[in-house]
Amino acid sequence: MKLSTRAIFVLRTALSYTMMVWSRMNMAMPSATSMTNSENTMRAFATLRFAGDALDPDEISRVVKEQPTRAYRKGQRYRPGPRSPEVTGKTGVWYFSTRRKIQSKDLTDHLDALVTLIFPFADQDRRLKELHDIMERENLQAHVTCFWRGPSGANQPSIPSVVSGALHRLPADIEVDFATEDR
Repeated sequence: MKLSTRAIFVLRTALSYTMMVWSRMNMAMPSATSMTNSENTMRAFATLRFAGDALDPDEISRVVKEQPTRAYRKGQRYRPGPRSPEVTGKTGVWYFSTRRKIQSKDLTDHLDALVTLIFPFADQDRRLKELHDIMERENLQAHVTCFWRGPSGANQPSIPSVVSGALHRLPADIEVDFATEDR
């Protein structure tokens, strides 16, 4: 059986399109399946934020010996996101998130990382005192936010009293944002 060149071209095009669609569906299906897996719906992270008009982000970084996730001075131009236009900071901010730094789904691990920034091992509260002095001198505030998402019916985490006690010594207020798939 002889096929014309045109018929072969049409057949190749149709076959190529079919294979491309099948390939895309094959790639999409595992991710859709994993999105519904309750193991992947559990997420946790925590943030530490210092804010105030006189904040010098470099000073906070020097004391905690960690680079922030985001930092800017009052009046400094910055981009809040990759596709966002530049905005001007209304106040100074030093912000650290454990979101991409700590792989654990246990909120306590994220909170421990924040506590370690303020109370490193064998420091005898020197870092805490230095941060407290800066906060008082520059009229800064500290805030900790805890994020947790879990599957339907999961028990929400609690903040260990030793962690909340340590963060209140800074002093930092603690805000929680906990939710499950059913709420």
